[in-house]
Amino acid sequence: MMDSFVNYFKSRCADLYQPRQNLAIDERMVKSRHRSGIRQYIEDKPTKWGIKLWVLADSSNGYTIDFNVYIGRAAAGEVSDNGLGYDVVVKLMQPYFNQGYHLYIDNFYTSSVLVKYLFQQEVPTTGTIRENSRGFPKNLKNGAQWAKASNVQRGSMRLERDPPILALQWLDNKVVSLLTTIENANDSLQVNRKTRTAGIWSTKVVQQPQAISSYNQYMNAVDRSDQILATHNVNRKSMRWWKALFFHLIDIAVVNSFLLFREHQSKFPDNAGLKRTADYSQAHFREEIVRNICGFEEYMDPPAASTPVGDPNEFETAHVPVVTQQKKNCVVCYKRDKVEKQVHSKCSAPQCDKHMHITQNKNCFQIFHTKEYHR
Repeated sequence: MMDSFVNYFKSRCADLYQPRQNLAIDERMVKSRHRSGIRQYIEDKPTKWGIKLWVLADSSNGYTIDFNVYIGRAAAGEVSDNGLGYDVVVKLMQPYFNQGYHLYIDNFYTSSVLVKYLFQQEVPTTGTIRENSRGFPKNLKNGAQWAKASNVQRGSMRLERDPPILALQWLDNKVVSLLTTIENANDSLQVNRKTRTAGIWSTKVVQQPQAISSYNQYMNAVDRSDQILATHNVNRKSMRWWKALFFHLIDIAVVNSFLLFREHQSKFPDNAGLKRTADYSQAHFREEIVRNICGFEEYMDPPAASTPVGDPNEFETAHVPVVTQQKKNCVVCYKRDKVEKQVHSKCSAPQCDKHMHITQNKNCFQIFHTKEYHR
């Protein structure tokens, strides 16, 4: 049942939106502390425990185009010889082969085999890569030693070509290794970096390859989507994995709908039905959805819960003074004067059940039943 619902949901996300050119794939964690085999742990994510999703998102706005739920290696079946990262990317990108899309991925997925295969499917790709990955050029595997050389400074770059792949390394705070079939080695730009010399901070201009700049610009699609989803989400604590996933799907539906609404606003600026105030946000959009579902008028205040009013002819017997055989200290006198004055009278209400004076000269019963006394 859950599989069919998730598949239908994903088909609607894909059918209602035509992605722009630059796409990104990354992991997303749906917060959950349930106990099952699909719960995962990722140390460097803000949400460390939960359900892991492989997400394909549009880099321009964070729209969730497609996703797959990771159910663990054992349950997912056999992984191909090219590795799990290869299988994840190919499965998500298959509907977008031969359509001119560009893809950005991180070092969990990137391999020379994957980048070459995607290039054959007309999907140029840029991705960071670990030096110990299979297929990474041997001449570039000594990045740490290269960075310490006397003639290498911040902003230095070295490269190697394995057509159609360009492998490059760039020195920033640390060595960054990258494979690309999108950019070339000649394009670069200048960026500012803070440096500290003899305890004094200064700004230094360094060269940055265009491939690194484009990666930083377009790889944040899933993180951007996560940030949008994190605001005003409907997630609730649950010990059932499918409930946590269902709440997350509601958030994806709302955020994707909000992004589609913004797309329609930009395409049809003269449409009166799409006009909103300048400060219109996702929170306003969610409120508008609730109003439409509940049938509230556009600017009408939601109905407030009213306090039930009892029958005026009905005698209220909750707080009634009674006389008991047992004698105890008056709570009002003890709290106010710190003296022990025992009395037989008390309030019979279950929420009170305290002894107190009820006489013509000393009415502690009345004092006890005021708001000022309990402040």
